[in-house]
Amino acid sequence: MKNKFFLGSLAIVVAALLWSLDGTFLRPGLFSLPSPLLVFLEHLLGFVVLAPFLFIYRTQLKEINKKSWAAIFWVALFGGALGTTFFTKALFATGFVDISVVILLQKFQPIFAIILAAIFLRERFPREFYAYAGLAVVAGYFVTFKDPLTVSGVWGAPAQAALFSLLAAFAWGSSTVFGKYSLKNLNHGLLAALRFGLTVLIMVFPALYFYGAGISAVAGKQWWTLIAIVFSSGAVAMFLYYWGLKKVPASVSTLCELAWPVSAIIFDYFLNGNILSATQIIGAFILVFAAYRATALNQPITFTGKVLPGQGKGEEVGAKTANLDVALAEKLPPGLYDCVVTTEVGGIYSGLLYYGYNSLSQKNCLEVHLLNFSGDLKGQEITVTTKRFLRLPKKFNSLDGLKSKVEEDLKKANN
Repeated sequence: MKNKFFLGSLAIVVAALLWSLDGTFLRPGLFSLPSPLLVFLEHLLGFVVLAPFLFIYRTQLKEINKKSWAAIFWVALFGGALGTTFFTKALFATGFVDISVVILLQKFQPIFAIILAAIFLRERFPREFYAYAGLAVVAGYFVTFKDPLTVSGVWGAPAQAALFSLLAAFAWGSSTVFGKYSLKNLNHGLLAALRFGLTVLIMVFPALYFYGAGISAVAGKQWWTLIAIVFSSGAVAMFLYYWGLKKVPASVSTLCELAWPVSAIIFDYFLNGNILSATQIIGAFILVFAAYRATALNQPITFTGKVLPGQGKGEEVGAKTANLDVALAEKLPPGLYDCVVTTEVGGIYSGLLYYGYNSLSQKNCLEVHLLNFSGDLKGQEITVTTKRFLRLPKKFNSLDGLKSKVEEDLKKANN
């Protein structure tokens, strides 16, 4: 489970590194092309590469329901068509002379994604997560600017570039969330193919109707640049990204993507000769540290322990629990989690894991409720793996209040 989580995070980081090459090395050579035409061409070429996944996983296409199609369309519209167009227009507005404003405003992408993940995917996070996520965003500011005390670079930038940057951040942040939703029942390669294919359909009218004549003006070198984008920051990066996204929460994914500003500035140094200042180097270290700590808080945690005797109070509030030694939760932030439980005899069950203050016993506890299980686990050894963080611990003044909350938690677990 941990290796799967690590490899998923690594794949997203690699995709982010490829995106860095796009803005600092590849896309500047396409400055003469209209943004809608550029987005259409790069997605058309990318779709040609990814199209085989439509045939390989054609059986999954028949199983996509209306909600999933809506989510996939959102990914194509916002992540593919609008997000890429907004970002390209933002870079073009700066003339590629100073892309710091564009990079800075992309730091709002994690904020958008976290809020949307909480709303649509019911992802919740320990308090520390928000602290580290906020620290990562702040560190991104110091990474972006050579002189962090001078904000004139932000306000002096063209308003158009700032607006398109924020729109791109929202578009890509929301695309991460709905992409995660779509991956529940889809292969990552199939989702990438659908995203590129639908983006082509969305962009074909504005690109060809308004800028169709511009295709003949695309120079030979620009075609090679477009092909390079497909096999780096385009189709290949998106394939890696969705492969990783399938293995990690959407909120963790968007923090892994923060590798983009650090790598973009490093590439800017090697490719364009721009040198990092001392504050940018410090900011880069803080950014990596904050992203790592925020990611670590959301890693699945697995532990094994023997079920201890309890007082039977769980049944009074509608959820019979298996009590475990609180020492097992040393690395677990307090709260309620979805979890997977493997019993000593090999049974595997979904469940709810709670670690924190117990209103009935007046002390900390670690206990697991197994869904659709009616046996007795006392004395058995069980293995628990956390999944989704649901909520923080809460104190109750009455048994009725606790019972009502337990009923609410059980409904969440069954959805």
